Amino acid sequence: MATKPPTQNVASTGESGEVLATTQLQVRALGLTGALMQNITAIAPAITAFFFTATIVGFTGAISPFAYFLGFLVVLALGMCLVQLAKLFPSAGGYFTYVSRTLGPRAGFLTGWAYTLYSPIIAGPILAFFGYILQGELQANYGINFPWWVFSLVAIPVIAVLGFLGIKLSVRAIVILGGLEFLIVLALGLSGLISPGPGGFTVRVFDPGFNPGHLATATGFALAIVFSVQGLTGWESAVPLAEETASPRRNVPIATMASIVITGVMTVVVIWGQVIGWGWLNIGKLPGSAELPALVIAHRVWGAVWSIALFAMFTSVMAASLATQNVATRMWYGMARTGVLPRVVARVDPKRKTPTVAVLLQFLLSMGLAFIGGGLLGPATFFILMVGFCLVLAVIFVYSMGNIGVVVHYWLHRRREFNWVLHFVFPVGTTAILIYSLVKSFSPFPASPDNWSPVIVGAWMLVGVGVLVILKVRGGETWLQKAGEIIDSHTVTAEGAETIADTGDADGNQN
Repeated sequence: MATKPPTQNVASTGESGEVLATTQLQVRALGLTGALMQNITAIAPAITAFFFTATIVGFTGAISPFAYFLGFLVVLALGMCLVQLAKLFPSAGGYFTYVSRTLGPRAGFLTGWAYTLYSPIIAGPILAFFGYILQGELQANYGINFPWWVFSLVAIPVIAVLGFLGIKLSVRAIVILGGLEFLIVLALGLSGLISPGPGGFTVRVFDPGFNPGHLATATGFALAIVFSVQGLTGWESAVPLAEETASPRRNVPIATMASIVITGVMTVVVIWGQVIGWGWLNIGKLPGSAELPALVIAHRVWGAVWSIALFAMFTSVMAASLATQNVATRMWYGMARTGVLPRVVARVDPKRKTPTVAVLLQFLLSMGLAFIGGGLLGPATFFILMVGFCLVLAVIFVYSMGNIGVVVHYWLHRRREFNWVLHFVFPVGTTAILIYSLVKSFSPFPASPDNWSPVIVGAWMLVGVGVLVILKVRGGETWLQKAGEIIDSHTVTAEGAETIADTGDADGNQN
């Protein structure tokens, strides 16, 4: 047993010279199942498969399943790239730590700064959007007037409380909600395939030349691939929970790749089911549907129990909000522990082992986005702007920086382990595909307010550069030496307990 360290966060040097973190989080709180469900619920199958259907079909028509399939392949390669770093640098800092270790602390900071437009922003817009959907469905089907903002007013505090009470409770809720969501979403997709609409069943949705309704265009197809990649984001959400996961060098990579395969295949099937269930002969009417296509199909196929599909959306937005809250708060905790964010953000509740200040910040951000953004633009429009466009721009930057870090680190520091496919072809190829698809998708620019997304993201990144300049001018750069903090098998907690060795299981037993 290691000697009890001071209660504040400190760093030590491991046998191999790495900078090791002293974590105050709850070690070994998660096993492989928890890490896997953290990823799957962050991907949010119901949101991915239901919320963007009309938008994607508007770009690509009946071949939307093919666009999702290509996006799935891109994400699969991206996952392989992330695994190369996850097995080396387990840390609550996630991409901030990875890029700091491979490309330098300042690049890591900007990557973490961009990440703020990813997981932290999701809960507010999606909860407001679901409230908007719920309002419409209750009014149309039961004559009940339930304002969209009421759901957000109740749901956001519930998410924050679950996050404050501890990672174990949060993940248990995620497993239950995520499991129900997955089964219902898959059932609806299969129902659409079994009970097709006008045109009947076909596999031509995977034929690029299949274009009933003449909706598909080259630019639209490129944008659809970008949106499908965005829809599958979340597969890396177990990464910032590495310090709370048993055997993180083993379990985090497995959870990453398994979540991509499981949700990727399921999403393609469900999108296919919606196209067939709607009816490919009438596909031109789908983008203009006043009701989510999934709910239209549920009404037709499931009849009186159509509301099960609505319940799947509820479980999805709640589970996704919990999962992204876990990611955001651990990333902020990791950044604050190094000193790049105010130290108070790294404050951890001594009993529950949760970063309480980070949870409070996430609560305030979600409330602000839901009520200010949703109130000004409307929940649906604000959701597409933030979670569709701004998030896409930010996540492409984050993924690209991680990919560059893979190439640089393995070429310069692990040449004997360098693999041309894993450490060059995958990271360079996926980065090129993302950038090309992004350029094509903004040529021509989307309509207002979505065309403001580059300005919003660009302004946010300029603020990040300004923060770096201020830190340098003030001489507050001691964080540079600790930006690459990781945990290993002998990292200690604030109470002096060692984390589990990478060869141990979730109960502390050695394999």
